[in-house]
Amino acid sequence: MNEKKTSGSAATVIVRDVLQGLSDGRYVAGQRLAERDLAELYNLSRSSIREALSHMAADGIVEISPYKGARIRKLSRSEAANIMAISEVILGLAARQAAENIQDQDERDRLSASFQALENLRGADHQLEFNHRRNEYYRVLYELGKNDELRRMLPKINVHLVRGSQAVPYDLRIEGHREITEAVLAGDAEAAEAAARRYMRATIPYILQHYPN
Repeated sequence: MNEKKTSGSAATVIVRDVLQGLSDGRYVAGQRLAERDLAELYNLSRSSIREALSHMAADGIVEISPYKGARIRKLSRSEAANIMAISEVILGLAARQAAENIQDQDERDRLSASFQALENLRGADHQLEFNHRRNEYYRVLYELGKNDELRRMLPKINVHLVRGSQAVPYDLRIEGHREITEAVLAGDAEAAEAAARRYMRATIPYILQHYPN
């Protein structure tokens, strides 16, 4: 990474990479994030690293202790349940707005293709690939709904649920996203929101079992 980047832009790149790393398994809950190690990894000054850690602490991604340094936040079961409740509302809104705003055939084709990429993974053990395709699917929803705030919010909220989400059966995931897709393509905002919220609620028992009381 080029240190000629401004401190702010460098910090943003680090935050994005840590979020991606949590999704693909390079970073895990409870992992220590040492300033020196991160500075070497990203070829940046420690001031840029500190800024990135401060941003992630403000977003609830990491916790910073005066004596222990920074660690990836590790959720309790009640904290995970609260995040899921928030995610349910946000995903429901994303689906509703996508259904309200979808217009031309190109947009419909984009959503259909994004869902098909998910469905093609049915029956295969491709957890990381599924996470990637799911994130792409949600990105299409945000863009269809013309809501950049959701695009910024949901990844930071859901990043803590990645580990637990691996326990959700593929069939449940695929069918949940199918219902969302069909409702959005039909332009039925109420049905789209209901499908998204129903899907999130259905995943709760599988996800929460991975978090301590």
